[in-house]
This record gives sequence, C-alpha cells and structure tokens, in this order.
Amino acid sequence: MDDAGKSKPLRVLFVNRMACLERGGGETFDLEISRHLAKAGARVSFLSGAPLLRPAPLPLEGARTLHTPWLRRFPWDKVKGGWRVRQVEFECFEWRAARWVAKHAGEFDVIQVCELPNLVHWLKKKGVKTPVVMRLTAPNYYDPRGGVPLADALIASGTSIERLMERGHAGVVDIPNAVDADLFRPQPSGFRKKHGIGRDEFVALYVARFQAFKNHAMLLEAFAEFAKGHPDSRLVLAGSGPLRERCEQQARDLGITGKVLFLGEVPYGELPGVYAAADVKVISSDYESFCFAAIEAMSAGLPVLTTDCAWVPRLVSDGAGMVVPAGDAAAFAAGLKKLADNPALRQRMGAAGRQQVLKRHTWPASAEKLMALYGRLAGSRPAPSAPPQKDAHA
Repeated sequence: MDDAGKSKPLRVLFVNRMACLERGGGETFDLEISRHLAKAGARVSFLSGAPLLRPAPLPLEGARTLHTPWLRRFPWDKVKGGWRVRQVEFECFEWRAARWVAKHAGEFDVIQVCELPNLVHWLKKKGVKTPVVMRLTAPNYYDPRGGVPLADALIASGTSIERLMERGHAGVVDIPNAVDADLFRPQPSGFRKKHGIGRDEFVALYVARFQAFKNHAMLLEAFAEFAKGHPDSRLVLAGSGPLRERCEQQARDLGITGKVLFLGEVPYGELPGVYAAADVKVISSDYESFCFAAIEAMSAGLPVLTTDCAWVPRLVSDGAGMVVPAGDAAAFAAGLKKLADNPALRQRMGAAGRQQVLKRHTWPASAEKLMALYGRLAGSRPAPSAPPQKDAHA
C-alpha cells in the first residue's frame, strides 16, 4: 500500500517482437488488451522489435525497440526449410530481449510474452523472479529449449486451448479474444468514394497477412469465377506479407486486376471504415486457431463466408455466416454468389454476428480475467530481500 492507502498500480511488460513490425492476431490481442488493462489501472510497457538498420515501421508510443535482423519479404512459409530462417530471426530478438528484461525485471510485477519460448527459457536460466505469462496464439509452437513449461502461466484462446491441453498443459487459462464493438460497428464510410467503388457494387473483404495458410490463391480463383456472373463486384485485400507479389501476379493472370484492390498494411484505426464499406467478410484460410478479423467483421455487422478452417466455423455457427470446404474454390465462388444475390440474408447474418460479439467477445471482460490472473501471480511472488541493516552500536 502507498501513503494514501491505495494499492500501487500493477506494472506489466508486454514483450511482442512483431508489434512494431507487422500486425496480426497476436499483436492485436496485446495492443488492445493492454489498452483496457491500462483503463483498469495497470501501468503497461512494451518491448518490441525493429529492423536491424532502420526505424520500426509501426512505431508504438513509449515502446522500447530492439534492432535485430528482419527479412520482411522472405517467403519463409513457401521455401523449403524457410522456417529455420524465420526461427533464427526470432532467436536473435529473444536473446537480446532476455538480456534487456533480465536487467529491468525488477521494474515490473508481471511480464507477458507473445509466444517466444526461447525468451522464457533464457529468463528463467538467468534467474528472473518476475512472473512470466506466456500467450500462445497457436498450438504448433516451436520450443527447442523447453521454455513453454517454464512459464508461470499459459494463456490462449480458440482451438489452441484444446490442443494445449492435449499436449499436457492442463492449467492453460482461457482469455477470450475480443473486439472493440464501439470502434468496429455499422457506420458511414468514405472508403468506397476514396477508391472509386460504386455504391451498388458488391464488395468482398479479406483482412489477412499474405502467407500460405491464409490461401489467398484459392480466394482469387474463386473470386475470378464468381465475377464472371457478377461484373459489378470488387475484392478488397488488406494486409502485407511475403506472398503479396505472387498474388498480384495471379490476379493479372486471371484477368481480374481491375477488380482486386491490394491495400497493403492498413492502420488499425482505419480498419473500421474498411469493414463498414464491405458487403461480406471472406476467410479462405486452411486453418485458423481463432481469427480476429472474423469477430471484427461480425462486430461491424458483416456476414462471414469462411472455409471449414477449425475455429471460425464455431464463431459463425449461430447464424452469423456460411461455411464451405477448405481449399474448394468452386464452393467458395458459390457462397459468394448466394450472399451477393441475397441482401436480406446478409443483413440477418450481420445482425446475428453483431449480437454474438456483444455477448461473448468484449475487451473489458477479457481484461478483467487477465488482471485477476496477474494479481494472483504477483501476489505469490516472493518479496524482495531487505538490505542488511547496520548495527546502530557498531
């Protein structure tokens, strides 16, 4: 307790290598829940990555960044053995982060790590006593040094909960992914006017990194087939990643370049306007352990057309969308046609999705649950030893 008799604010360090480099589900979770933790009274800091010789492309106010190698355009998920290059990149950051955190650990009550199992291993090896909470965004993590079991707590959501429990992590805590329903909502948008899209054109939106498992290739094939019968239609692709240039070439080969808009990385604050301009949110992934973009779209009142990609079908199971087989371009094209031809169906699905978000996926509820976990961990942390007192009679 401080002099005023009030509890001191909980000091939380988020370590997320990609938060200042690229934004995906793990980054969205950390950035959003940290904002709501701060509203609840926590004092939040960030440690993130930056390119070796350049400033961070997505700077975070007040964040500490560590410069390490980053091969942004290297297609690690398409090149044989490419994952090893990506792993070396992460290990460089983890090693530098471990040295920095070990030096500053006493400044924090809890350290939250987005994956990075090697970092957890090195922190424990260095004798860091501050509790470490590790969030696993997917169950297929790479942990060569056994860092995951060393974390003081594991948190996850979606299919990752089940898979982690199957792997023996019975104590994993479910902290649900969420969305800011006040930000992502049905609202007027100037996006169509800005990009020359007609009011009556049918717009399908995909918000995803250009990586193999997101299967943009199948989506482009399906959209090309769909567009033959629906010439007044557009496909909007938001995101960056190593396969973007390949997808741009595929669009040219399919003859749909004029119908596909590649937005690149969209600032988070601008995304609600992009969703508000669309008619349907599409998800063509082969696998999703959760998918933030799905609940963002549902919150914005959009119907969701998704592949059978693990968790997303569960999100839309109560009437918020349609599910087709993964990898099936013909079925996806048929789904687009059904939604394009049925505005009333789209409206019903969008309304159902919005209600589901308000009921199950709000940040304040998730932040409250995580704050309770932090409190338990910080409360069980051994008090620092008092410095030896000099004998007054010496």
